[in-house]
Amino acid sequence: LLVNMMAPRFVAIDSSILIGWATDAFAEDSKLRAGAREVQTSLLDSNWIPLICWHHFIELARHHNIEVATRRIDLLKSFSQIAWLGSSYGSKILGAVVDVFEAEVGTIVAAPDIDLIGLRKSVRQKLLQSGSPTDIDTLNNWKNLHPDIIATAVHDQKIASIAHSAHSIFNDTEISRLKKKRRIDQTAFNRPLPVEVKKLAEDLKDHGDRRLLDPNRTAQDFLNMAATKLMESLKLGGTAFDIFLATSDVLLSDISDKTTLRMFARLARLRKLARTACNQLGIDLNRAWPRIRDAKIPSQTIKDTIREARKTATRASGSDIGDDYLACLAPYVDVIIVDKRTHEFMTQGARRDLSFREMVGFFAKTTTYKQLPAILASYPSSRSSR
Repeated sequence: LLVNMMAPRFVAIDSSILIGWATDAFAEDSKLRAGAREVQTSLLDSNWIPLICWHHFIELARHHNIEVATRRIDLLKSFSQIAWLGSSYGSKILGAVVDVFEAEVGTIVAAPDIDLIGLRKSVRQKLLQSGSPTDIDTLNNWKNLHPDIIATAVHDQKIASIAHSAHSIFNDTEISRLKKKRRIDQTAFNRPLPVEVKKLAEDLKDHGDRRLLDPNRTAQDFLNMAATKLMESLKLGGTAFDIFLATSDVLLSDISDKTTLRMFARLARLRKLARTACNQLGIDLNRAWPRIRDAKIPSQTIKDTIREARKTATRASGSDIGDDYLACLAPYVDVIIVDKRTHEFMTQGARRDLSFREMVGFFAKTTTYKQLPAILASYPSSRSSR
């Protein structure tokens, strides 16, 4: 009776664990099916409600076999109660990390002195929903989108692989040095050199996602796109610094002599995300920008920390993107279960920065859903009001 009187607690579970759970839940072996149901019942009886978001859905639904994908989604629909991240477009639509960022920005702009506890409470109230799986429109109308969902898997493999390659202009060079670099001959960038394509292709083969079908084609397409964008940028004239500034939406006032290309890239990404969030919220970006720029926004901090640590990994995986996004839910759930690599990166971040440790809260790893009851039983009762 006491358990049932407790407030429900939310646990976000890594997609790979959910996939294994679905496999057993619909297996021919009755013992496997019974085991899957037993864990499901154990969690709900202990007031643990699985929380899902758009990134879970994509990971589960993008199997090339529609029947397998359906079974995975049916696992989610089999829960008598489930929680989900709502979208700013509608509470019955699964939300994504962009919705988390938008809610964080809205809260920070409205209350710039808010602490982590207040921010966590505000975002949870704005985004977290719970009820029957039938309440989630995304789970009820998705099969017509299956071909597009499959395509996202291939796209993520390419993006993660390229981001992990050794070729990156976003290094520790001060951007102020580009003020001395005059505009160069546009014809030099009509198309990438064969040696550049070969080098990137080798990097993708050695360090990219193993599932990349054609590293050479991926390298060629990426460098062609980069060359085209560079050609367009060069038409603006001025120094390399002027071109970077004009094509990035970064404010000149945010640049100092110590700003590196890596720092500049982070500012550019943050500006892009902030502009989208402010447009959705009806907020003037220029007025809100100082607060957004200077705030320690949880979802951005977590992504930056994990992606910095991920550079040490030998090889990229398309699932890295979804894993990073899932980790951003950590401040707003009671427990988050992540994959082995993400757990390692979060542990490293927590050791280096106590504020990061407080931000991510209780996180754990496992290889099977069968261990979930034991992991959740170790959750400190003192954190129940998180």
